[in-house]
Amino acid sequence: MVICLDSRDDDNAEYSVNIIGAGGIASWVLHGLVRPARRFAQATGSRLTIRVYDSDQVDEDNVHHQNFRPSDVGKSKVDALCGEMAEFQGGEVSLFAFEWDVRSESDFEEADLTVVAVDSPDARELVTKSKKSGKWAICTCAGDSFMFLTEGSSKQAVSMVTENAQKGASCQLTGAISEGKIEAGNMAVAAVAQTWVLRSLRGMSGEEGAKVPVSRAESTVLGTLGVMMHTEEEGFQ
Repeated sequence: MVICLDSRDDDNAEYSVNIIGAGGIASWVLHGLVRPARRFAQATGSRLTIRVYDSDQVDEDNVHHQNFRPSDVGKSKVDALCGEMAEFQGGEVSLFAFEWDVRSESDFEEADLTVVAVDSPDARELVTKSKKSGKWAICTCAGDSFMFLTEGSSKQAVSMVTENAQKGASCQLTGAISEGKIEAGNMAVAAVAQTWVLRSLRGMSGEEGAKVPVSRAESTVLGTLGVMMHTEEEGFQ
């Protein structure tokens, strides 16, 4: 798939990204995104605003598979993450932490790109239907497996993570943390989301042929499980 969003040729273009969630997936999305995004902004003479939304606080279990340190326990997740990235802020990149969950359109700002990486089917559905989201991507995972969906995904695939999804599903399987059997599906889908954001920004800046990751279901153990794009029958490819 080739993406070329609204090309912005001016020297001081401004872009904005919303990250919904700050846990098992989103904490790694932000961690992997800020550095290359800063370099993109420097190279293109643009400015990038990244906003992160989540009401949770860091607990001891989070430290084992999310991008937090033992010293972060008890802190707001969004504050801990943005604090870690403080040295990369200023000038080209601005980070904003919002200590609340996204439950309605009034809970988030308009953005060019929105990554939904939270275990709330309602939040996912809200983002897919809101014009404030811009281009959107949804990340989910369970153990070693993950799904990455975008506006190009089939309706059937999107429904699996919205109206037909289980609420509050953890990215780690039951017992995985207590038994020390943590999987990396969350980090794998975070890398896909990071790539989607960076390549989308390149397309928005005017780069021709900037390809973005396609929707897919994958396992870090078994490989590709499916590619979920629009077809004539609105099914799976």
